[in-house]
This record gives sequence, structure tokens and C-alpha cells, in this order.
Amino acid sequence: MENNVRKLIYFIPKSFDGKYLKDFLSAQGYSNELIKHIKNTLGLDMFRILHAGEDIKIEIIENEKSDIEPNDKLKYEIIYEDEDMMIVNKPADMPIHPSQGNHTNTLGNALASHFKNQNFVYRPITRLDRDTSGVCLIAKNKFSASIFAEHISKNLIKRSYLGIVKGNVYNALHINPNLKEFNNLNDMADLEIVVDTPIKRVDDSTIERCVAPDGDKAITKVFGLKYYEKKDLSLCKFILLTGRTHQIRVHMRHIGFPIIGDFLYNPDYTYIKRQALHSSELLMNHPITHEMMRFDAKLPDDMNEIIR
Repeated sequence: MENNVRKLIYFIPKSFDGKYLKDFLSAQGYSNELIKHIKNTLGLDMFRILHAGEDIKIEIIENEKSDIEPNDKLKYEIIYEDEDMMIVNKPADMPIHPSQGNHTNTLGNALASHFKNQNFVYRPITRLDRDTSGVCLIAKNKFSASIFAEHISKNLIKRSYLGIVKGNVYNALHINPNLKEFNNLNDMADLEIVVDTPIKRVDDSTIERCVAPDGDKAITKVFGLKYYEKKDLSLCKFILLTGRTHQIRVHMRHIGFPIIGDFLYNPDYTYIKRQALHSSELLMNHPITHEMMRFDAKLPDDMNEIIR
């Protein structure tokens, strides 16, 4: 089984002349745990004095492997892949992680098959509910995972979703008194509603969430894109300013416009058999190059059919 090895070369700037290697790596985003790992695997002296202009070669060697059964029959789309990360378009009805009752049908099983010839640790950075489709970010090594964890904590990874809700979302104007009044539905595109209500787990439930004053802070921006009068449905765009479990689903039910097909919060399967929610866009900085990158996943067929 082939080890997972990420090789990096750094050129020491004048600002780190005379300083320790450990200090330089810390400034590049290496965690203390990762610095210790590199020291143990490469035998580098982390208190070595650096000199401006020299190059430092770092290898992040991983011989661990996630204990996940490969499954090469699962269908998913790889949007982007390099040495440090993957962007995957996850279909609905696919959990992110193996769990009780879901041992072989998850994104983890699919990627275990993709990396079956090397030691690969499964590190999903962005999480989606089983029946929410769309963009997922996966870290491919310890370093990128460490950088992404910091980016998540600082809300530097931006995600937006598309969803179909019951009712005319433009009737929610009363939620924000500063919203403009419209006379024509066709002029209402990009109507913005900010839902700022705390969320917590429902007592005696392992999965269900609810709005509650003593919950965790949760903020969702809702943009009305189009209202379909014949079906009494609205297409919305959602931007998460926090990342609570079921946040969009709970917030939309709370304001009276629940996601259709949602087995927990609105089990109305008239138009779709799963929650009509799709992670459509991800905006982020690359963990190594720091390049700003944007990835999109088109609306899946089952949702597109409803609004076609």
C-alpha cells in the first residue's frame, strides 16, 4: 500500500533570517501537532537556524488509512482535484460518513474506492445532510486539513445553497421592515431576508433541531429568486453565516416557508421525495497557494424538474 506523501518547498524570506524552523512552519499554518509529526517522520531539527534565501524541503508522510470499506459502484462527480483537496458533487441519498445502517453507501466509501491503492485518511471539511445534494470539500492531507479547519473556524469558506420552499417567500417582507415593497413579482429577484434565531437539539431526539432562545447562534441569509404561482412554491438562495445542523431547514420552517420534501420538518412529497436543498456554490482560498477559488454544482434533475 502506497503512503500518502505531500512534498513542499519553501524559500526563506529575509523576515525569517536567523529564526527557528519551527517558527517559520507555524507562520505557514502548520499546527503544533503537524510540526511534531514532521519532526518524527523526517527527523528535522525544528530549532535549526534559518538563513534568508535558502530552500526548505518538507514532506508530510502519512501511513494511516481510514477503516472504510471501498465501494466502486457509487455514483458521484469529482468537480476538482489536486494534491491537497477534492471538490465533489454529492448526490442525494448518500450520507457523508459511514454510520449504523450506512456502512457501504456513503461518500466515504466512494472515496475509499477512489484511493484504494494508497493510504488515505478521509477528511470531509464541509458536511451535508444525507438528502442534501451538492458541493463537498475534502482535504487530502494533514496540512490542508489543518488549514481548512482554521478557515472554517474563521468563516472564510463561503457556501451557498439553492432550495425550493412551500409558499410565496416574498410574503415574508414583514420579517425585515427595511425591505423594499414590490408591486410586481418579476421585480422581486434577490429579495433578502435575514433569519437570526438560535437553534438547539430537540429534547429526546438525536437528529431533530428547533428554534430556541437558549440554542446556539444561527444566521441564514435568504434570497428570493422566483415564485411559481401555479405550484405555490418559491426558489430561494441561502447563504450560511453560521453552520448549525439542519440550519436552513429549521430556519425556513420557523418563518413559515419550509423546504419541500423534508421528512423531518415538512414531509410533503407532492413534488419530490427528499428535501429540495442543494449546495450549489463554494468560495474559498486554496490552502497552499492561497488562490481564491470558486466551485459550482448545477441543480440536480429532481429539483430542476419542479421549476422547469
